[in-house]
Amino acid sequence: MQIGIIGMKFTGKTTLFNAITGAQQPTGQGGVEPHRAVGKIPDPRLDKLTEMFNPKRTVHAAVEWVDIPGFEGGAGADGGREATRFLEHGRKVDALAQVVRCFDGGYGAPDPVGELEAMALELILTDLQVVENRLERLAKDKARMGKVANPLEPPCFERLKEQLENNRPLRELELNPDEQKLVSGFAFLTLKPMMAVLNHAEGEEPGPEVLAAAGDAASEVVSLCASVEEELAQLDPEEAAEFLADLGIAEPAVAAMIRAAYGALDLQSFFTVGPDECRAWTVRKGATAPEAAGVIHSDLQRGFIRAEVTAYDDLVAAGSLAAAKASNKVRLEGKAYQVQDGDVIEIRFSV
Repeated sequence: MQIGIIGMKFTGKTTLFNAITGAQQPTGQGGVEPHRAVGKIPDPRLDKLTEMFNPKRTVHAAVEWVDIPGFEGGAGADGGREATRFLEHGRKVDALAQVVRCFDGGYGAPDPVGELEAMALELILTDLQVVENRLERLAKDKARMGKVANPLEPPCFERLKEQLENNRPLRELELNPDEQKLVSGFAFLTLKPMMAVLNHAEGEEPGPEVLAAAGDAASEVVSLCASVEEELAQLDPEEAAEFLADLGIAEPAVAAMIRAAYGALDLQSFFTVGPDECRAWTVRKGATAPEAAGVIHSDLQRGFIRAEVTAYDDLVAAGSLAAAKASNKVRLEGKAYQVQDGDVIEIRFSV
């Protein structure tokens, strides 16, 4: 899973990227290439399972974060061309997270609502250029050959064009299965799940107007102070816990951001446990047991027989797998079973 961090210049994107991934990229220096790093997904449930099973190793699920260069606002001018060039990096990721500046920091008064609107417009214009280029190509094909390869494509792209010209993202447009197949290869930016990350100063919070605008622009909204999160990430666990306690905060805000990313992508976690390894795995909601088995290894999906499933809460309450089995909390599930968030699973297979 890849999540692209986008935003205007001086919003704190790279500071947040460093906090999430433990990277040490310099901030405020611009650049033309994205920074990339993998960050583990914190999950207190996995910590508890590790405590119960005392395995040789613990493996968290992971996300690759892509810090896409920031740009100046100004659609249609030099800033617009710069935005299009940088936003093209976003086509290769699964979701987008826009960092919005809600602090002064020596960069002048913040305009978070304006940033949200400007980014929405840049994404729309970038997609619109792709749609117009495709329609132009289809028109040339029809003029040359008297027809297009797929007669469904021109009306589909005309619908996309109309939506974008009305300044609305493509994710708000209901596409039928044929249309979804037609557009899947274009990796449209406004079709991707969108998060808004409101980066505010320490001790401050965004106002109702900003929260409302963020809610309109994105499916998930997170409010945090990136500089505090970066400082937290550099502390050892005990110091970090004390720091959070002093601030009256239960957990680092990046944990909420990662959960928001999961929500935007419709993902969930399941676990495998044992003396050798406790591990978190990621699947889409609605995935079946064989699909979850395939995440672990293709052989497990190919030879899937059934899954032994224990709900996380039931396992913790029982205290061990043996006790969970004794109290009939371990179920045998077949190929049609849809994995639930927090399931602890052991796959039975034969190849």
